[in-house]
Amino acid sequence: MSGVNALDSAVLTDVHWVELMPWLDGYVSHRAALLERLAPGTDWWLEDGPSETVDEDEVTLDNVLAGLAELFVAGHKDTPLADAVPALPQSLPIALMGLEARAATAVKRLTSASTVSGLLSHTVTDLFAVPGTSEQTVRDVVHGLLYCAVLRDPLARLDEQIDGETAPVVAQLLDDLTQLAVWRRVRGEVDRPLMSVEIDDDSPEAVQEVAARLESVTSRDFPDLGVGDAVDEIENLISQLDGRESIALHQRLLAAEPISLGELSAKLHLSKPAAGAIESRTKAKINAACGYGTAVGNLLASLRVEIQPVASMSRLVAVHPEIDEPVPSLSVPLWLVLDRLDDYFEVTDGWAAAPDVDGAKMRTRSILEDLESPNGVVPLDDLELLVTMPRSELEAWLGWCAIPVVHGSALTRTRTVVGAAVGVLEAVGQARAASDIAELVDSGKPAQTVHRALVGDDRAVLGSDGLWRLIAWADAVLPAEVDPSEDFEAADDGVVRRRRRERNGKTPEQTRRLYRIGLAWRYRIVVTADQLRGSGFALPAGVAVAVGCERGGTVELRSRLGAQMVRWTGAQPTSGTIRRFLRDLDAQTGDEVLLEFSPDRSFTVVRPETVPPDADPLRRALAAIGHPQPMNVADRHVTRVLADAIGLYGESRPRRLLREYETGSEEQVVDLLKEAWVHRVTSDD
Repeated sequence: MSGVNALDSAVLTDVHWVELMPWLDGYVSHRAALLERLAPGTDWWLEDGPSETVDEDEVTLDNVLAGLAELFVAGHKDTPLADAVPALPQSLPIALMGLEARAATAVKRLTSASTVSGLLSHTVTDLFAVPGTSEQTVRDVVHGLLYCAVLRDPLARLDEQIDGETAPVVAQLLDDLTQLAVWRRVRGEVDRPLMSVEIDDDSPEAVQEVAARLESVTSRDFPDLGVGDAVDEIENLISQLDGRESIALHQRLLAAEPISLGELSAKLHLSKPAAGAIESRTKAKINAACGYGTAVGNLLASLRVEIQPVASMSRLVAVHPEIDEPVPSLSVPLWLVLDRLDDYFEVTDGWAAAPDVDGAKMRTRSILEDLESPNGVVPLDDLELLVTMPRSELEAWLGWCAIPVVHGSALTRTRTVVGAAVGVLEAVGQARAASDIAELVDSGKPAQTVHRALVGDDRAVLGSDGLWRLIAWADAVLPAEVDPSEDFEAADDGVVRRRRRERNGKTPEQTRRLYRIGLAWRYRIVVTADQLRGSGFALPAGVAVAVGCERGGTVELRSRLGAQMVRWTGAQPTSGTIRRFLRDLDAQTGDEVLLEFSPDRSFTVVRPETVPPDADPLRRALAAIGHPQPMNVADRHVTRVLADAIGLYGESRPRRLLREYETGSEEQVVDLLKEAWVHRVTSDD
């Protein structure tokens, strides 16, 4: 909210914060730390009023209100807003809140009242339910209410908040078009229309002319966008650092050979923790000034578009040569500055990724899982369609990720010798001797080991010529004698290939980490730092199919924390941010959580149930697939629940279930099933 920090303490009330906002009374013990970070003093919200708080050094009213709004939205979703600020007169005009276009539009859609009375009867949950409302928009609305609550005489400032009679949605539209025009210019698409308009075929000529004018608007029509120069912007930020921050930046954060934290502490004459705090503050100060809308932030956003899921630095520099320009005061290229200072951009071994290379590896494996055959084989021709890398770069990246490539196909199931051997046979498409397979597997295992592994597997057979073949090839290899195979066909060169089908990804039942529990689907993920920051993330195609999202479409799911979007408008489906759910669970990086999609198109995020480490392996398997009560399922129903989870309704044979889990599930679950069933699968059919 513009101008908040310029308010003099005289216009702020001296009533204690906790009296203005009674919900603050619950922030005691360990929860007090959430408030202590906003202003000096251990009990400032209990002992001070707003007028006293803003008199403290390094305290800004906007930061305090923003922090309080964030806490209220995260922890008081069902509290009526009237209880958040009970002393606020309901007759106050909404205009006093000073809301910007998006927040004002959300309030207008929630209530037609011109005073806060129409807003105060609602909750944060109600705001989340307003179409097009984001978490930040909800925070902005709460921020506006808190702002009104801290004013000594709110009505005295009313004239300053009224800015003409323009409807909020009109102001929002103009702002959105300007933002889109900036993005088009950053991407070098200055002549690409900003919008398309659908009208009826027989619309009046005047309406058709309106549509034509709107569709002709490009970023060239916005002359004062000024995308700026990223190097100049970095230089300006560096010039504003103090002496200690400058030392931390030049000799540790951005040095070609950074000094140790101990050496930094010696140079600064500070303890290691204090030196580390200087380093963190320096990085945070630059990051805070490089968000989207700045030259650096816009460049980073454009770079991330090129990184799907990774890019070689040579190709990235060719597309954006400015990142190879040196930053004069640092004598390092701009890309190194971005790598060291931005948490959403990383360069490792010549690979650029967003947010990091480990995340790019996970994204790559996720794409491969969508495309893999039951034997874990992915033709690179199919993979190329879903990434932005040329073929040579793609093969180099797969090699860096330790994903084997054999005869133009990536192999994803190489943890076991037999899995790798079967994958090699499918990729090669011809009968091979165990020695040839061992060489292609490149695992260091001798031919005898490969032979023994294939002998014990029912997917391959040894011919009288001493060569191994996939049993599923039989029909394809002898097309003149039998009908063609459903899965494979023989090419003119005698190579057997899996039949090409439209690549829409796997079904939900075939998707790893996705299980049907009752009528709902549960998908297990490991929480990443990127998700905690609020970024969206890729989903397997099977998840999109489970929620009814088709390629090219978008699905909006309901939740108690607002709408949740699933989109399939790119190579892979994506989920909108789940940060608000993770905060609700107090989840940390590395935690496992379950995304739950219910048949009524509702969504939530829950923690998996824990079971004793010495519990029966089938109970542990139920927990691993996301069952909410793994220890309470009756013994006679356990196998049925496991079968239903992967779409084998009514199936009870361990051998059949184990094979399906090996094909469509994950190693963690398969190992548990083997632990429970391996002594029986040889006798049970």
